[in-house]
Amino acid sequence: MDATTLSPQPSALVVGAGPVGALTALGLWQQGWQVRLLEKEALTAHNLPSSYDNRQLALTPQSVDWLTQTLKLTDLSAKLTPITHIHTSSKGHFGSMLMTASQQGVPALGYTIAQRALGEVIFAQLKQTQIQFITGVQLDSLRQSNEQVILTGNVTDEPVLQKWQADRLFAADGAHSWIRNQLAISSETRHYPHQLMTCIGTLSETHQQGAVERFTPSGPTAMLPLADAYQVKLVYCYDLADIDQVTHMDHDALVERINAQLGKAMPQVTAISEVMHYPLVEVKPERIQSGRVLLMGNAAHTQHPVAGQGLNLGIRDVQAVVAWSQDADEQAWHEMANARLKDHRRIMRATHGLVTLFSHPQALVQGVASAGLTLLNVMTPLKKRITRMAMGY
Repeated sequence: MDATTLSPQPSALVVGAGPVGALTALGLWQQGWQVRLLEKEALTAHNLPSSYDNRQLALTPQSVDWLTQTLKLTDLSAKLTPITHIHTSSKGHFGSMLMTASQQGVPALGYTIAQRALGEVIFAQLKQTQIQFITGVQLDSLRQSNEQVILTGNVTDEPVLQKWQADRLFAADGAHSWIRNQLAISSETRHYPHQLMTCIGTLSETHQQGAVERFTPSGPTAMLPLADAYQVKLVYCYDLADIDQVTHMDHDALVERINAQLGKAMPQVTAISEVMHYPLVEVKPERIQSGRVLLMGNAAHTQHPVAGQGLNLGIRDVQAVVAWSQDADEQAWHEMANARLKDHRRIMRATHGLVTLFSHPQALVQGVASAGLTLLNVMTPLKKRITRMAMGY
């Protein structure tokens, strides 16, 4: 369907219906914008995009507060599992740090939720809006002027080329962003010498709503508590040189390897679900804004998953856009984009620095880093500040 002539009501095209794109569409509509949400995957009326699977996500309290209070996603709270304490340590060294919600005077340091459960909450809210959700979209061209952005493309089962136009375009179309490529925005890519494995683990004892971050020479191994008191999300990094060995391990051998990484002081894993393996890559676009187009979420930043900041960083993108949309000032548009880019780079430096420091090939450097954890553990004011930053505040 051809877009109608632009009205005084501000309008937006949002590309990508993952969490960042869907939340952006919802937030803009709540601010009085006319919104079209375009999704590549062809969907039936009641289906979520396939990206909303059973992978477990970590949300900071700041993200949860904003989603429930500003976007009014009140049904979200019932689907969250709180993280009340986080134990951080380094394999082969004595240093460790324990952060607790009680030290901060808060109910939780963070939360976990299944991506599907998050999607159900978001899309239940979207269905109550006048957002035009168009699926099965294969984009063909992008052009813009000083006043509008125009996309053309095909929609599944519709033979005629479609055209959509709006005042702004928000690109949340993933790490391999088509829109980023169309804008000829170059990116710096860093390939880590490690591979990531994720799965659901069953423990020999209850997790007591505790999370574990264990730094090792091959990258971090982490556990995040789930709704079942005996189940956790497991994140395990291993060397690229071990890909063939790890991917062909049987269940018991893999469980033994994970427990060896966690150490005997941690709850032991007794069983794991089907595992998934991912390359570890950092993608840093040179810029995230071009004219009336803004890159968001993984289209704007892909970083190492240590500390679980990826989705929370994307939600901060959404927060900035929604705040800007209230006045939609042109100068503020550029200021907002610059501020988001600085935030992305700050988090990327922090995550890369953590991984590099604790996986350094020299044992002395690892030992100094581990000793730093112990020092932080007793420096209460600094520890509280770091904990607050991890919570998103």
